[in-house]
Amino acid sequence: MPELPEVELVKRELTPVINLKITDVELSQHIYNGHKLNKRTIVKDDLDAFKEIVTGKTITHIGRRGKYLYFLINDEYKTTHLVSHLGMSGAYFIVSDFEDIKEHNFKKHWQVIFSLDNGQKLVYSDIRRFGEMHTHESLQDFPPFQRMAPEYTDELGFAHYMKMLRTKKYEEKPIKAAIMDGEVIPGVGNIYAVEALYLSHILPTKKVGNVSDKRLRELFDRITEVFELSLSHGGSTISDYRSVTGGKGEMQNSFNVYQRKECPLGHELKTKVISTRNTFYCTICQR
Repeated sequence: MPELPEVELVKRELTPVINLKITDVELSQHIYNGHKLNKRTIVKDDLDAFKEIVTGKTITHIGRRGKYLYFLINDEYKTTHLVSHLGMSGAYFIVSDFEDIKEHNFKKHWQVIFSLDNGQKLVYSDIRRFGEMHTHESLQDFPPFQRMAPEYTDELGFAHYMKMLRTKKYEEKPIKAAIMDGEVIPGVGNIYAVEALYLSHILPTKKVGNVSDKRLRELFDRITEVFELSLSHGGSTISDYRSVTGGKGEMQNSFNVYQRKECPLGHELKTKVISTRNTFYCTICQR
């Protein structure tokens, strides 16, 4: 699943569509079939309403909160927020022609095509179809945003992180599970949790209440470090993540422990399922 760095990179690469008008919206048969079965595949709104709301509006801003993208779209009458989550395998492409999408799987599994007034198309592809799109008059109408912590770059981010981790709610939780909770710090998924914990020398199984303030500060700094490193390496492509131009990230070449058998010091790594995900750690380097 794309985590904060990958979603941030997508957001940055989508800037060419800002100030362009959406002239038409095409939805895949997968979406129509899902809605017929009451599954609400990808588009969570009523499909006719979604197309009517989005068509004719101009994209004036693209933002990110945690692992979510949001598009500010408006016309002379109304402003709307289109919220998008990439799920496990979602990807956006800006193309002049649909055939410009180079990889067969992403071309085959297109889900939404936004035609733009400059002749280009903004294509959302999703092989596994776990992504989502929905519209809101205000971002505050969207419950995950109401609960989400400040971003790691926000001046309130660290204070909020410390405050939350010192509440009873998190005291008995494994530290890895806690930092993957968007109410503590947004955007940390399995990959970057594992990497940051290794760099902090903290066992992912350690209860939050047993981690000192000093070590929690160190962990926050290491989360920041791995986020920034990933941004500089174009994100992590384990399987399906692609940039808007179709490129793959290279952060996976710099992992210390994620999907590795040994840590950089040559110690054999252990694995354990925490928060439903395989967790890699070193019992010698981490404590």
